Amino acid sequence: MLNKQLGTIALALLLGNPATATAMSRPIEPPIPVSAENVNTNMLPPAIIKLGKVTVTPDITYLKLPGYRPMLLDLYRPKGKAVRPLIIFVHGGSWTTGSKRTTAHFTDFPRVLAHLAERGFVVASVDYRLSGEAPFPAALQDIKAAIRFLRANAGQYGIDPNRVAIWGASAGAHLGAMTAFTGKDMDFDPPGMENAEQSESVQAFVGWYGPYELRALFQQATAPDSSIDASGPMRFFGCTPEGCPPGVFAKASPVSYVDAGDPPTLLIHGTSDTTVPAEQSRQLEKRLKNAGVSAELVLIDNVSHDWAGNDEQATATASRKAINATFDWLAQQLLKGR
Repeated sequence: MLNKQLGTIALALLLGNPATATAMSRPIEPPIPVSAENVNTNMLPPAIIKLGKVTVTPDITYLKLPGYRPMLLDLYRPKGKAVRPLIIFVHGGSWTTGSKRTTAHFTDFPRVLAHLAERGFVVASVDYRLSGEAPFPAALQDIKAAIRFLRANAGQYGIDPNRVAIWGASAGAHLGAMTAFTGKDMDFDPPGMENAEQSESVQAFVGWYGPYELRALFQQATAPDSSIDASGPMRFFGCTPEGCPPGVFAKASPVSYVDAGDPPTLLIHGTSDTTVPAEQSRQLEKRLKNAGVSAELVLIDNVSHDWAGNDEQATATASRKAINATFDWLAQQLLKGR
């Protein structure tokens, strides 16, 4: 990712046609700026703040592990005392970097999450152990711990524990899929984990340009002619291509866990993505449908990873399409009939 911003443009996040806007699909104001390049700036101060009609509580500790930094999440809550569905966002960054406050080209991603909360959700954006801190399955264990923590504190935070979705981008989509498809699988649960009585299951999953079959991704990243930095996958697995034990790729691949009990899934991918090819989402959609799971694939033409287009306008348009599809689908899954 690059820190330098080459300019910004306004991205109006229009959730549906303004002429026919409803409680589940309505225009958002003010417009959200999108950068020409990826953004890495934390934008929230360390205190309770207001973003529109949403209260944001940054840096809630959801997990403490000896020898590691505290695992933190930011919580976005709409006004009122009603119990709301929970959306958990998992950032990307090749498992090696990233932040709960940044994603792709959005210059103010916390405001994007606040807009989602305004739709009637509690939104939690979580940090997790990166691969330089601990290899797989540490990050997955952290995401599961966040779900258990939020369910254990559902009353305090106004969460409906029976309506939980997970949404991730890139490496975060991988972790989100692993969480969604292994919700009842205790193989990844560490001994002595906190809030063990709470479920880790989710009721919906959204994946943006995620890797779901990791053998193919690892081979792509480590090929002699590859332009991809292979250090991320190597640190994530904790091994080199020659030294990885048998079965490690399958164990870390969401496609290995697909079955009829998986939650409804929305996958969104750019057709020109060379970092994580769109075939990763195509194959996952196929497997889910073959298993009888409700799955939808949205392909955005001529954009690459992080919705990067050939120019700023193309990037903004793709980002808008992805946000529109995500917000509306989540509303259909978790707010329909309410």
